[in-house]
Amino acid sequence: MKWAFKTLKRYWERFCMFNDDVQGTAGVALAALLGTVRAQGRSLDDFPNHKIVVVGAGSTGLGVLSMAVQAVVRMTGNADTAAQNFFLLDKDVQFCTSFLHPICAKPFMFF
Repeated sequence: MKWAFKTLKRYWERFCMFNDDVQGTAGVALAALLGTVRAQGRSLDDFPNHKIVVVGAGSTGLGVLSMAVQAVVRMTGNADTAAQNFFLLDKDVQFCTSFLHPICAKPFMFF
């Protein structure tokens, strides 16, 4: 996990970077999450109201969480409350409900 984020952070400003575990899987997962809203017959505007639990605090899980939160920020324009319906469950069964938690901290919010 640490290498993916360190590499992206280090070279993000100088090179066009893409990590398939972090960004590729996150894009597919976000498409699936938005697709489930549409499959329920609801408007995409309803996506920010859904509660999402991401199981796994590795690079992929954090990438999915980050991209989903960013999508909500773009949809609502409200960065302060965007993460309130997103939760992270790590391998030690620690349930993160705040981005102030060390596992949920903002270093992964890079793209």
